[in-house]
Order: sequence, then C-alpha cells, then structure tokens
Amino acid sequence: MLALPYLFASDLDGDGDIYLVDTSGAVTNLTADFVPEWDPALSPSGDRVAYSGRAGGFSGIYVMDLRTRQATEVTHDIGYDYQPSWSPDGSQLAFVSESEDTRDIFTLDLVSGARRRLTSSGPLEAYASPEWSPDGKAIAYSATRKGVEEIYWLELGGQEHQVSKWPLKGRYPAWSPDGQRLAFAGWDEDDKPGIYVANKDGSDVRWLWEGRAPIRSLAWAGDCIMFSMAGVTGFDIYCLNVAAGTVTTLVSGPGWNDCPTARGEGTPHPVVLQGKEASSASSLPPVTGVNIADLSDAYLVHSLGFGWLKNYLSWAGVEPKEGQYNWQDPDNVVKAAARSGLKVLLRLHDTPAWARPAGSTVTMPPSDLGTYERFVRAVARRYRGKVAAYEIGNEPNLTYEWGGRAPDPAAYTALLRVAYRALKAEDPGALVVSGGLATTGDGGEGAMGDLAFLRGMYAAGARGFFDALGSHPYGYGLPPFASQPWGLAVSRLQDQHAVMEEAGDGATPIWATEVGWPIFSPWSMGEHDRYAVSEQLQAYYYRQLFLEAKDHWPWLQAI
Repeated sequence: MLALPYLFASDLDGDGDIYLVDTSGAVTNLTADFVPEWDPALSPSGDRVAYSGRAGGFSGIYVMDLRTRQATEVTHDIGYDYQPSWSPDGSQLAFVSESEDTRDIFTLDLVSGARRRLTSSGPLEAYASPEWSPDGKAIAYSATRKGVEEIYWLELGGQEHQVSKWPLKGRYPAWSPDGQRLAFAGWDEDDKPGIYVANKDGSDVRWLWEGRAPIRSLAWAGDCIMFSMAGVTGFDIYCLNVAAGTVTTLVSGPGWNDCPTARGEGTPHPVVLQGKEASSASSLPPVTGVNIADLSDAYLVHSLGFGWLKNYLSWAGVEPKEGQYNWQDPDNVVKAAARSGLKVLLRLHDTPAWARPAGSTVTMPPSDLGTYERFVRAVARRYRGKVAAYEIGNEPNLTYEWGGRAPDPAAYTALLRVAYRALKAEDPGALVVSGGLATTGDGGEGAMGDLAFLRGMYAAGARGFFDALGSHPYGYGLPPFASQPWGLAVSRLQDQHAVMEEAGDGATPIWATEVGWPIFSPWSMGEHDRYAVSEQLQAYYYRQLFLEAKDHWPWLQAI
C-alpha cells in the first residue's frame, strides 16, 4: 500500500501551526509564524489547504497554495470563522461562523465570493463541524439543540436528516469515501464512549471502537478513520482501521496535535514530534493552575505545564435539604483532576435556603456557624487526601458576595475560623485559603476597600486561621508591574502584603486564585470592554506576572 500524505494542526512550536507529513514521513511546518492557525482541510486536488487563522485578532478562513506557500484570507467577518470543509469540486468551502448570539454553518463560493447561510441557530442551539459529502449534494454537521448534540446532514436542496438519536449523542462527523455512512465521536447513557459508524439514514449504528478519553476531529480516508484523542499531556492523532477495528498512533509528542486531514487511498506514515525544551520550572511560582468550568478541559491544564485546577463546591447544590447530600458535581471535579494528574483547589460557597434567613440569596452567610461547621467537616471527610486546598467563600468584601449586606470583616473572620478548624480536624494536610479579596481600592457603593477589609480581618483575629491569603487581582488592562491610583491593578498585591506585614503575618503567602485580563471580543462584555487587551498582550502580561513573582514577589506563592 502506498503511503498517504496528510495534514494536521499542532501547538508544537508554541502557538498553532499547520503541518504536512509527506509520503516519506518528513514533517513540514507550513505556517511557521507567530499567528495561531488551526483546522486544516486538504482540497480534493491536494494542492491547496484551507484553515482558520487569527492574524487580525478574529478568526478567519485562509486558503494556501501548497506549491507557492502563499495564503489568502477568504473571509473577513467581525467574529470567528473556523472548521472549513471543501466541496468535492474544490470551488466552495463550508465553515462555521460564530458571532455574539449565533454559531451557524455557511458556504462560500471561492470564485464569486457569494455566501450562503445553511443554518439559523435559535436559543440553546449551535452548529459545528461541517463536512461536505463525497457527491457534493449534502453537508453533515453536529447540532446542539436544547443541550443535546447530535449528528445531522442537510441536503443542499433543503431537507435535514438526523443520524444519531437520543440516548446516543455525537459530534465530529466524517463521511465514508462512498458517501453512504458517517463516522462520529459518540457517547450515550449506557457509558459507551468512542467512535461510532452509522448508515446515513441513521440505521445500523455500530459502536466501532471504545475510547474513554475526549475524541475530536474525525476524518475518513481509505480504510482509516483518523482522529485525535486526549492523553495526560495533550492530544495525539490516531488511525482506526475500519475493517480490522485496530488503532495505531499516527502523531505523538508534546502538546495538542489535532485536526488530521487526508485525501485518497494509502497508509498514513506515523511520526513522533520533538518539542522545544521546556522552560525551567523555577520560573513559575510553586502553585500554578487554572479556573475551569468545563471539566473535559482538565487535561489542557496539565498540558500547559500547570499542576492545579480550581473549581467550586456549592453547599446549596450538595445539601439542598438538610442532611440530604448530592456529591455528584464535586466528585466529578475530583475525578477529572485525578485523571489529568492535577491537584484541586475547591472554593466553598453558596448557602442553602434552609441554612440562611428567609428571602435571602445564596451568598448570604449561614445563620448558624455550627451548621456550617458540620457541613465543612462532611466535605473534608469525603475528600481527605483528594482535595489539596479549600478557598473559603468568594470576594467577601463585596456586598453582592455577602448576601446583599454591607461587608463585615469580623463576621467573615468568624466563619473563616470555623472552616479552618473543621478542615484541619478532618484533613490536617489540606490547605485553607481565605476568600479571594476583590481589588476595590478605597471601596464605595457595593464594596469595602480590600485593604480596610484585610485590616478588619486581622483585628478580628484572622491571623493563624488561613494558610494563604486569597486575592483576585485582575489586571484592568494594565501590566502587572504598573500601579494605579485606586489600586485597580495586579500590583495591588504589594499593598495587601504590606498590610500582612503590618499585622506581623508577612510570612504567610498570598494565593492569587483569580487573575487575568479579558481579550477583545466581537460581542459586548459590558464594563469589561474598556479593559480588554489583545491575545498577544494578554500572553505578555501573564509572562510578566510570572517574572514579577519570581524576581520581586516571593510571597506570591500561587497564580
């Protein structure tokens, strides 16, 4: 069998680039630059590649001539265009276009420039992964409707057909070479994750291969279904032989390797990538991590070189009725971290209705600290040795986070002391982090100044009842070393540490459990719009923050 050339995307060189593996197994970076590129799609003639790139801040579709290596941007939207797919005659592209309220599939005629919208997403709907059929008469895609993602295909004349059906769910469709079947990454309520194949009318659904890790980006070439799958250190690319049901590794190495694409018959040549030498761990604080909402992204935290994830444990969610526990959400956090080799920081927050005054919100502190102590003990017993640190509450110097009442450092300190004793009694090795202070300057309507609140905590006896001071020093568009008259900058950490030294507590570290800079967005971020920065500047600021911590702020133990 002849070797089959193929393309893939990888962050091997630090951003995102498109790579070609030729018939000899040689690997070439086609887009060796400092601009993120992803989603390669090889043209039917094999002489062009379409991909998504972010040279202008937003994501556009580009087409590169593989003979000249010249690329042209073919979409110019204010938003994000990605996941291109070629029509069989090479004259059109299908792609996803995402704006503030919609994520839909369009086609683009590369000759005339005419665009056609194929889908119209409504509330709780989104479309992804368009794949043109081999006969050019249909486009397959995944559609999320009411929170459920399924595989469909659309006749270009207008009729839609559903392939996967509840309880089976699916994403990343790939047509068989004869256009009669669709492969997709699937999962169902019976815990059968992996790669499925079905006839295009939805019949004869087969669970072809079991895959327990997240699977992405299917492409069907000859007898090989190419796909990427998560491992401990990132994504690698694999080939599933449809006839034999066997899987071989195609692309392995550090980082995220994704989006394989090929045309024709043959056997893809496996390659092992060699990454750049890792930067010294001494350049990072002892504790680095990421706040994540989607637990399926936990492996990405590890692949970035960080060792922690932060998530949340809602008392109201775990114990909605007194004595009746539902641990599913925090259990999932702990499991996701363990699978990815990460330590866990859990924030304890949200008071259930039965434990707070009638008519109050979930941010109201509990009416009885004895009841709170009982719950914290139950948490610590369940996760002893599994959760490395707990953050007690969130931004207690904000009125919103204190049940709509004026922030009260003495009352918060009383709660903190109870939590500290309860956690240490059940799990002495767990660290206790005070609720991250919002950087609020001298305070005002809806907030108490962070330095005043911290002094109030010490006056109420907080010293010795937290292993690290929690802080949320957002950047407000400024570099981390810059000062700002109202303290609205990352450098506010220095002032907070000075207060700790005043209280004789300078040896206790600070943990910045939330910190960041929002990036420019095509949709409104409200008050945050004026603080937005470019992706490049955001990356620079993060790097400077790590350097500042290493060189000047040894008391900043966690970011």
